[in-house]
Amino acid sequence: MSTLGKILTVLIVVVSIAVAVLVAREFALSDNWHARYQEEARLFGKALEQRDSAIQQRDLTKRAADANEALHQQQIGTLTDELALRNNTIASLREQIENQEKRLQELATNLTGLKTNYENVVAMMNGYRQERDVAKEEADTLRKMYTELEGKWRVLLAQFADSKETLRQSDEQNKTLKGKIAWATQQYNIANWPPEAAPLPPSEKLEGLVTDVNLAAGVVQISLGSDDGVVKGMKFYVYDKAHDKYLATLTIDKVAHDSAAGQLSIIRGTVEKESHVTNRFVE
Repeated sequence: MSTLGKILTVLIVVVSIAVAVLVAREFALSDNWHARYQEEARLFGKALEQRDSAIQQRDLTKRAADANEALHQQQIGTLTDELALRNNTIASLREQIENQEKRLQELATNLTGLKTNYENVVAMMNGYRQERDVAKEEADTLRKMYTELEGKWRVLLAQFADSKETLRQSDEQNKTLKGKIAWATQQYNIANWPPEAAPLPPSEKLEGLVTDVNLAAGVVQISLGSDDGVVKGMKFYVYDKAHDKYLATLTIDKVAHDSAAGQLSIIRGTVEKESHVTNRFVE
């Protein structure tokens, strides 16, 4: 039963009760019927007012119910539209998820290919690195050999220069001596000159150290002296024994029993204390 039906039923019951009360009073108070009539008329009017009020309340309630129903219908329409929009959004999101899954599968496939290519590149790089290391070792070995050969070549070049200078000096001394001999032969009428030359005793290989050096003056003192067989005019080669490098040539001009000093020439490196000296490099 609707709300309106309930209200009408209540009104009918109230009116019926009022009529029953009026009838009962009419029978009970027949002697004061005019007053009773007025009272009943008043009560009836009041009942009519209550009915009108109930009808008005019913109409208000109905309008409120209609308004609520219209609001509910509007809300239902709004919710239906939102539901449809959400369903469309869900469908779109599902489609995007499927596309992303396909994209992820493609990326996984591409990543596998890239990983294989990367492994191949790493293997090639390792091979190149090994070849580079081998080539570097060979280059270091060749560089070391070249350094050693260059040092030996410089030593031989210095020896050649010293030998050439010694030969030149010997040639000048020989010319001078020949002139003196010729003059003495002619002056003193000496026959059978020059006598047969006796062989010189072989010189031993001497090795020592630089004990003092004055680079500004080009003067060096060594640890060898007359006790070791050093004489004036003897040549020594100064070298760096650790790196097998020729440094300079030393010509002795002062000799003591345990030391000697001389002038540097053909300087190819820095001469320092503890540098090694020798009169020849080979036995």
